Amino acid sequence: MKKYIFFLLGIISISNLFAQQDPKAKDILDKLSEKTKSYKNIQIDFKVEYISLKDNFKNSSQGTITLQNEKYKLNFMGIESFFDGKTLYSYITESNEVNISEPETDDTDILSNPKQIFTLYEKEYKYQLISESSENGSSFAIIDLYPIDLEKDYSRIRLQINTNLYQLKSATIFGKDGSNYSLAVSAFKTNLSVDDKLFIFDETNYPNVEKIDLRW
Repeated sequence: MKKYIFFLLGIISISNLFAQQDPKAKDILDKLSEKTKSYKNIQIDFKVEYISLKDNFKNSSQGTITLQNEKYKLNFMGIESFFDGKTLYSYITESNEVNISEPETDDTDILSNPKQIFTLYEKEYKYQLISESSENGSSFAIIDLYPIDLEKDYSRIRLQINTNLYQLKSATIFGKDGSNYSLAVSAFKTNLSVDDKLFIFDETNYPNVEKIDLRW
């Protein structure tokens, strides 16, 4: 899914000229991280919009993710992903097959390690507060993250944070090829009663599933 994170090549050479470790941005990000880590679990309904500036094309998909410690269950684009903290099972509805893999525990790719979106600023990024605003009684901050590693497939990540609740409202990844992926949170629930079985792929619920083991 790394194809989701590309944008215009020229931006990175410009934006890194002014990207600094902005202390006000750090304060907001620290509070977001602290608040996120305080939850027992998080369930998010979201919409991802893809925009290709080069082809003048866009589409969107909706999904749901439940995060608890290092585990998650993700439903998105016809794929059910079950991660039990070690093994990732990605069930593809259309073909009735499941891909089995073991992601690296220190993987910083947002799309293979979704929880990184809340704490990724803590390493390998510069950050800057772009703006603050109020809307319908809520306060929001826009913060841009710039990867220190210029080899990344994207130039920056823009976060919109509700600074009343210190919850993520949206995140946009700007890829270098002229494509953007924007994730907008439509529902944010915390501290739910969640059975650990939610994060485990139960083969009995998927008759005749084809298993493709990618761990070897």
